Amino acid sequence: MNLSELLEITKKKSESRLSEIREQLTIPFFRTKDQLLWNGTPRNIVVVGSGIGGMASGALFAKAGHHVTVLELNQNLLGGHGRCITFGNLNFSMGPQYVWEFGTGQIGDRFLQFLGIKESNPFLPMQPDGFERIFIDRETPSKNHCRLDFKVPLGLDNFRGELIDMFPEEKDAIHSLFDDMTALFEVYKSYFKGHSATEGRFLLATKILLTTRVSMETKLKLRRTISMSVKDLFDQHRISPIVRRILYGHGGIFAENESDMSAIAYIVGTGNYHAGAWYPKNGFYHFFNSLASVIWSSGGSVLTGNRVVRLETIAGSVTKAICADGSAHDCDFLFSDISPRLTARLLGQEDENFDYTPSHSVPACCIGVKGGLPAITGMKGRNYWWQDGNEINYNSPDITRPPRMLFIGSPTANGFGQVIETADDGLVVFCPGNYEQEKQIYEKGPEAVKAFKQQLAGDIVGILDRHVFPGIRSRLAFAEIVSSIDIERDTGGEFGNAYGRRLTVDEILNSPIKEEHCPANLYNVSATKNSPGIAAGIFTAALIFEELTGQQI
Repeated sequence: MNLSELLEITKKKSESRLSEIREQLTIPFFRTKDQLLWNGTPRNIVVVGSGIGGMASGALFAKAGHHVTVLELNQNLLGGHGRCITFGNLNFSMGPQYVWEFGTGQIGDRFLQFLGIKESNPFLPMQPDGFERIFIDRETPSKNHCRLDFKVPLGLDNFRGELIDMFPEEKDAIHSLFDDMTALFEVYKSYFKGHSATEGRFLLATKILLTTRVSMETKLKLRRTISMSVKDLFDQHRISPIVRRILYGHGGIFAENESDMSAIAYIVGTGNYHAGAWYPKNGFYHFFNSLASVIWSSGGSVLTGNRVVRLETIAGSVTKAICADGSAHDCDFLFSDISPRLTARLLGQEDENFDYTPSHSVPACCIGVKGGLPAITGMKGRNYWWQDGNEINYNSPDITRPPRMLFIGSPTANGFGQVIETADDGLVVFCPGNYEQEKQIYEKGPEAVKAFKQQLAGDIVGILDRHVFPGIRSRLAFAEIVSSIDIERDTGGEFGNAYGRRLTVDEILNSPIKEEHCPANLYNVSATKNSPGIAAGIFTAALIFEELTGQQI
């Protein structure tokens, strides 16, 4: 059977259905031409990378009867940025700590049900009375020292109410800001209600500006906000410095300075998790292993330690994925879960012309606490944030100095961090990174790297001991740094980046990433091409699944 026969398609979607799907899809894939339905004949699908976009796509198509092979460069770990690492008999999630869109009937819930793995992968709600806790405390105490401990309740209206209770003199400013945030978030959610997981970054606001379904007042708000940074948004509503520190206290999930961060991306992202946040009862490693089990049980394969080094093409279509060990994997279709720039390299194409910028890196510190600490048990269903009271610099922080922001999660508090039964506790702590600076340190050799990691780990433990968990230093079992360079090695991500593409105003306003001379049977499912996050990766997979098979989850 030749390639044209393999790619034969027997039924074409109607123009109206195509138009509906394209309107719902805010971030096009490689191709923008009309898609055709498969005729049900099993296809050979190769997936490059085991991040959420790749694993979700592979699991859906495997469940539908297609033969799926996932090729992952890491020798042992699945999940890309969602992978889990083990230190000292404790598991640490290196990426997501919680998800959204996993409520009853939402896309994450439908995905689990479609694959038949919902019962084995329960997702529990975060604590509604404070699913995030923000500590603000200046690292260098002065005469006018300020300390704040704020529990963020679930729900934008609840968050608004707590802020007004604490800062009644700013009632009008807070109401004004939240009114605008709520209005814009609700418009996005209702406008894209067909696929409610489109919370991602490159939102085509012009569609909303042109529609008749949105009031002129809201359109004007959107028109003003679309080119604003978060700082601009706060300035417009005259938000005081301390309140904006709370509002952007979770800024680490965006890995952007508030002066650069897109206000629209902030509003949509913040609105999404305030609409409902969940965490996996059995851990993210169990979730990814369940996706692998779906693929294996359907006759496919998930192969670790298989770095793809080349994609062979014939007549404008990918025919083989070639790995570093010389193995070749035939394919009818290929799903790339690595960035467009890295995918182009596999095709032997120039990659300098891509107009996107990878996001900043976010190193992690995996901490073991001997015998645990009572305070850590209070993190069940909660994430903690510490910052020093100033705008955080993600663009070029000095990674050899103590960090000014920490994002703290506890796998043991949530019940899935123990490899064996132990009284020890685990914390995973993220901070702003600097890939270029870290690269220079690594070039100096192992001793320089060891000293850098020891210093950063010591700085992080010191901050936790002084401001979040008093006494943790005396019960420290270990503190292991996973640097930006380590992330690049483990995941293949550009510059060890955290979320694919940056979330700046300029990047949001840029058009979707364009690729020239892309094979017709290649789809990019990466966070760089589409959107970051578990729900967004599932949405990407579900949309491709619908386009190519006609099935909905």
